[in-house]
Amino acid sequence: MKYICNSCGSESLRWSGKCSVCNEWGTLEELSEEVVNKDSKVSNTKSPYKPIIEYRESADSKRGPKNRLSTGFKEFDRVLGGGLITGEVVLMSGEPGVGKSTMLLQIALNLSGKKKILYVCGEESPSQLVSRLDRLSKQGGKPENIFVTNDVVVENIYNLVSEEKFGLVIVDSIQSVTSLTSKGYPGSISQVRASGALLTRLSKVTGTPCVLVGQINKVGDIAGPKILEHIVDCVLYIEGGEFNQYRILRGMKNRFGSTNEIGVFEMTSMGLDEVGNPSLLFLDSKSAVSGSAIGAVVQGSRVVFVEVQALAVERGSEVGPLRRVANGIKKPRLDMLCAVLSRRAGVFLGDKDVFVNLVGGVTISDPAVDLAICAAIKSAVRDEVLDRDYIYFGEVGLTGEIRGTWGLDSVLVEASRIGYKGAYIGNTEFKGKKDLKVSVVKNIRGI
Repeated sequence: MKYICNSCGSESLRWSGKCSVCNEWGTLEELSEEVVNKDSKVSNTKSPYKPIIEYRESADSKRGPKNRLSTGFKEFDRVLGGGLITGEVVLMSGEPGVGKSTMLLQIALNLSGKKKILYVCGEESPSQLVSRLDRLSKQGGKPENIFVTNDVVVENIYNLVSEEKFGLVIVDSIQSVTSLTSKGYPGSISQVRASGALLTRLSKVTGTPCVLVGQINKVGDIAGPKILEHIVDCVLYIEGGEFNQYRILRGMKNRFGSTNEIGVFEMTSMGLDEVGNPSLLFLDSKSAVSGSAIGAVVQGSRVVFVEVQALAVERGSEVGPLRRVANGIKKPRLDMLCAVLSRRAGVFLGDKDVFVNLVGGVTISDPAVDLAICAAIKSAVRDEVLDRDYIYFGEVGLTGEIRGTWGLDSVLVEASRIGYKGAYIGNTEFKGKKDLKVSVVKNIRGI
């Protein structure tokens, strides 16, 4: 008998209210595993093997762009690396109500014209799934090729897929299915571990792509043991607030593609629609207001322009700690940039509350947006309007220097194509653009 933390996956021999590794409270769950009998027979069969180069031709043929299965969504395929691969296992997670089931049902409709789809309903009844299907099927597809089962025993699902030829298996969700080899309750660590391992084995043996829906825990991570994320081929996460109609699909892990790509969707009454040019969503109207700057970030092969808005408010006679509120970036990053502006750029913020927001609800961790954040804060403090035909692209260091980041040439090409007139960049070499005025900023005082 042992206990596993559902937050970090660490093991303990006895229960405790607090995990000794990640210091989270109430995360230890009991895991009962059957002990193998030492008197059982030992296999005398030798495992087959052959040189790895003999697998090269088959591996290249499976991973080639012509052999990938398109989901019908270019944005989804972009995050996957071009589409689904034979035998690939994808784990999709996100907040409740963000649109995981809706997106997967639309993918099933897109593929139903040429593939048989198996949808495992573990959290909702087939009648509830049909009500959503009637709303989404108006966009096309062949619903008669979508087969539904509410059997949540993974061994039965294994036998079904092994006998029938399905083009895609969707399990909604992995926390709702059970395995006969585990005595735990549905959603427990032992059940998620056993069910995930068997479904992964199913995809590898039959070659059928499988998409697993994973719920999240109270800290926002995928519920269940970390081994579930290790055994799958791709981990996707859908971001989107309750009052935001846009959804951002990110790849947290991808064995067959890049994890820097993002896909942008818009939630409508008819389901999720793709957004081909996400930069238009993250840019506000061209009103001449201080505290606004245009930043650029590189997400995989795509350049995204975002508007950074800043507001600096003097405290006056108000007492208490200064407030640094960040929406779209991490608060420690904002604290650091405010300190650099105060110390290196001559912008005193010791008596001001600073608020920074990225338009559109997008979340960015790329330091290339630092220069745009500093420019927006400085503009708000001095009440000076920045030229919206210029973009800012660079990382700010603690000494006040502006560093160039990778992807600069792609950013300049895309900025010129959209119609921007110039760019402020960090101290780096670049290929000059005749139709774009580029200004190299070496220090934070130069913005």
